[in-house]
Amino acid sequence: MISGPRHFAALAARLQWDPDAIDLASDVEPWHRLEPGLRRRLTILLAGFCVAEHHVADELGPFEPAAPDPGMAAVFGAQRADERRHARLFDRIAALFLSAPGRDARSRRRFVRGLAPAPVLDLFEQRLVRAAWALADDPSRLAEGVSLYHLVLEGVVLTAGQQALLAELGDDRLPHLRHGIELVERDERWHVGFGLRCMLDLCPEPETIATLLREGELAVDAWGATVPAAIRSRVAAQHRRRLAAFGLLPAGEAHVAAGPAG
Repeated sequence: MISGPRHFAALAARLQWDPDAIDLASDVEPWHRLEPGLRRRLTILLAGFCVAEHHVADELGPFEPAAPDPGMAAVFGAQRADERRHARLFDRIAALFLSAPGRDARSRRRFVRGLAPAPVLDLFEQRLVRAAWALADDPSRLAEGVSLYHLVLEGVVLTAGQQALLAELGDDRLPHLRHGIELVERDERWHVGFGLRCMLDLCPEPETIATLLREGELAVDAWGATVPAAIRSRVAAQHRRRLAAFGLLPAGEAHVAAGPAG
């Protein structure tokens, strides 16, 4: 069984870091020496994260008051603090690496959203926002919100993007940028684990699980060809295995192979 809220609250407290302390400026010169194709792929991924992390920081608000107990609510609050930290890191990335103009984060996001894939924009600017509004109106929809936020957007879309970023940055030419992405990925791992804990506690309806499975296997393609097919296939399979491991898949579906990523 996965640990309870107290474990995740302690984990969040232990894994603190400062997005302004990462020496991203040292990587700016080598960034401009990257091969154009590599820099273009990294630009698309980083722009998508700039948009995504802003929205996950904003849209987690209705989750805390919808929690059925104070322990779960406290962890949602800790996660929101993480997401604000991630948004700050990616705002710095937008300014330093993506040459986003503007005096504030809002204007920089307006610029970088033009560089991000349309399906990523739709998921974070439309689908997530609608789910957060629905949860604010009806706290009984918390399981639906967690399934989308934690297990589809974080567990699939952002996981695929992080894996692609770390693969592209594996030669260590941009060590400080890579370190920042690694710290974000570390946070996101416990967020996904907490989402699974919530789903076990909330006992979602079968329709919610069916939607979770279907949306996850579709969302893995949100980045398009910028995320290699091998990573997309691996993340899609991980999504199904994760649900199966915690008994969230209907009987007989746990070992069905995920469809191939396009």
